[in-house]
Amino acid sequence: MSVLIRVATPEDASLLPDIERSAGHLFREIVGLEWIADDHVMTVDQHLPAILAKSAWVACEEGAPVGFLSAERTLDILHIREVSVLASVMGRGIGRRLIQSAIAAANELGLFALTLTTFRDVPWNEPYYQRLGFGTLAAADLDQRLATILADEVCAGLPGDRRCAMRLNLVLMSSPG
Repeated sequence: MSVLIRVATPEDASLLPDIERSAGHLFREIVGLEWIADDHVMTVDQHLPAILAKSAWVACEEGAPVGFLSAERTLDILHIREVSVLASVMGRGIGRRLIQSAIAAANELGLFALTLTTFRDVPWNEPYYQRLGFGTLAAADLDQRLATILADEVCAGLPGDRRCAMRLNLVLMSSPG
């Protein structure tokens, strides 16, 4: 089946928490992170700011969302807050296509980079994003915004030694002439 990627609408917001919940069940397989499968997901109200700012995308199959990417723009960077795909359709490149859509949008807006925070030792986290071109930032290379995000994640219960921030620098094309 064909998957369409589009900008999310407010009507999509109520469907996104269930997608994140479905994706979160994979954490049951990760020692020490099993609890994440039953943890809180982004609420409808937490999705709406990104949707209204047109920095959220959904992957739809037969008209129904099966995945999403939620981001926020800060100055000249697009920060990815969450990427989730229904467990039943994982492994088909939907997450990659959502990230490509965010990259294309960031390029169109003239932004310099995309950032995100993720787990170091989860196969569909840091290693996956590295394959997509993101680089892991050393602690000394974190700006205040990313350092604060990581610190907030630790305060929320995520293990700091397993978290990292990543960045994908965008190549801006200047027009000839």
